[in-house]
Amino acid sequence: MTSILTTKIPVESIYKKHISKIDFHDTFSVSLATADMPIEEIFLAVFSHTPAWIENLLKLRNVIVGVFGLKIEGNNQQVTIENVKIGESRGLFKIYDITDQEVIAGEDDKHLNFRVSVLKQNDKLFTSTFVQYNNLFGKIYMTIIMPFHKLIVKAMLKNAVKNKRI
Repeated sequence: MTSILTTKIPVESIYKKHISKIDFHDTFSVSLATADMPIEEIFLAVFSHTPAWIENLLKLRNVIVGVFGLKIEGNNQQVTIENVKIGESRGLFKIYDITDQEVIAGEDDKHLNFRVSVLKQNDKLFTSTFVQYNNLFGKIYMTIIMPFHKLIVKAMLKNAVKNKRI
């Protein structure tokens, strides 16, 4: 059974360069089957093979938040290793930074800004989310989606491990 642990972001993370204030954050870790996989492949393994129930939740989210003028998934182009580069956007994620050990992605919107860190350290993968509220609606939005967020992140990590992608 895959063990997804709630933990702290490693101090080596470069996330602070990409978000000025943090109102919410969480970090989950999982063991990697191989430590030599490039970070871009790990990022893809986690975020480009989403279970169907998560896809359905995201579609529902897009319908609901679209009414409020928030960003919705606009680019459903298949994400490949060739387009995991700084400045590229796919779905709700824009790539902000890539090092040998970490990918920082996320998006800015009128209600909140978020960043996701996918960081490998030896044989561990750390996936962290950082959120900055831009207004009261951002805080309300996060309060509503929080239980789903945690389930989704854990499910995506378990899915990547179960299908031997990481």
